[in-house]
Amino acid sequence: MKTFFGLTAVEAEIMEMFWTATKPLSFKEILEYVNTILKKDWKKQTLNGYLSKLQKAGLVSVERSNYYYSYTAACTKDEYVQRWTQKLVEDSYGNSIEKFVAAFTGGKKLSKEDAERLKKLI
Repeated sequence: MKTFFGLTAVEAEIMEMFWTATKPLSFKEILEYVNTILKKDWKKQTLNGYLSKLQKAGLVSVERSNYYYSYTAACTKDEYVQRWTQKLVEDSYGNSIEKFVAAFTGGKKLSKEDAERLKKLI
């Protein structure tokens, strides 16, 4: 199964909807999007499961108004990717940027240009 920075393909599609939304979305709007745009045939329970999981992961915020819930992204796509990457470096490379860069380059030396860009970044 293909993943996007730790999200399943379906979770990534749902999050793309949130990341591009210009306003909070109702449950009904999300279900309609999933069933028409993403071409799923989901019942309310299926969508509720996905939204609950994304909410527990800190990716979706939920607010209750008088009659319905509204959903928004809890972070931007860039913030999520940065957070995921930091966790990857922490978990896989013992939080060592040196080990991460060595793995990224395959143990080869960086070009002079890449080394300069990295130096400026640091």
